Amino acid sequence: MSGWAAKQAKKAEWAEARKLDGLDATHKEVNDTRDAAMGKGEDQLFEKKLSKEEQKAEKERKKAEAKAKRDAKKAAKGKPLSKKKSKENLEKLAQQEAAMAARVDESEADRLAREEHIIATFASQKEQHAHAKDISVRDVTISFHGANLIENTDFALNYGNRYGFIGPNGSGKSTIMKAIAARCLPIPESIDLFFLDQEYPATDTPALDAVFEVDDERKALEAEAEKINDALADADEEEQEQLNQRLQALYERLDELDAATAEARASAILHGLGFTPKMQKMPTKSFSGGWRMRVALARALFLQPTCLVLDEPTNHL
Repeated sequence: MSGWAAKQAKKAEWAEARKLDGLDATHKEVNDTRDAAMGKGEDQLFEKKLSKEEQKAEKERKKAEAKAKRDAKKAAKGKPLSKKKSKENLEKLAQQEAAMAARVDESEADRLAREEHIIATFASQKEQHAHAKDISVRDVTISFHGANLIENTDFALNYGNRYGFIGPNGSGKSTIMKAIAARCLPIPESIDLFFLDQEYPATDTPALDAVFEVDDERKALEAEAEKINDALADADEEEQEQLNQRLQALYERLDELDAATAEARASAILHGLGFTPKMQKMPTKSFSGGWRMRVALARALFLQPTCLVLDEPTNHL
């Protein structure tokens, strides 16, 4: 190597060392490094992701709110708005709020059809028993963006059995499982489903709490039990018998979710999956994807659903 080349190489090495030490970093790079060290940006990382349509609706809503504020300032300065313009703004804002409110009550099956274009059709079904534990649907067709993944297929799951779903990569297995879990098919209401397709999110929630948090399910069961109790007074003898059977099943499930024993059961399940007592108290964001997948598995085992749908549960393990 010539003397000039050696000098240039040494100069480049010196510049790289200064950059690594932060001496020649740009203002933005310094700020980014400092923010990362202070943990900034985690809210954006773990916040709920909105769909494109929801993002658009939220953008329009903010735009309408900003316009309304500008109009209010103009009115305060003695510049009255025309009645037509003011009415149009109010109507537009009301439409935005109505659209957002409608999506709050939207079923998961409707959301899949709207956002992911997953559509399921099937043959007309006979009325199913209120406490059925088997699933049987004829002539099922599930499509994704207009392409049929399965067509005119009989679908049956019998209680107590385990099933494996085998197919090449990209054939639509996960999409079909999504449709099943979203109840795009007529699955009896007596069958509760749990769909495990990814690890538990990285949050501040301790692993133990993440497993036995079942308040949502408990509230839903209690609300259903209350409705059945109200309906019993006006039901005939045959209907009362069916309602009492459902009520008994609800109370049994509520006993299983008893908060007094929930923590002990959750701890035992986590222990079986390799969590030490110390790890059980750590926030889930401190674990790798593999350990958070174990948390998700523990939650599924804790809930003991009638139908457990697992989409590649050994990922990251």
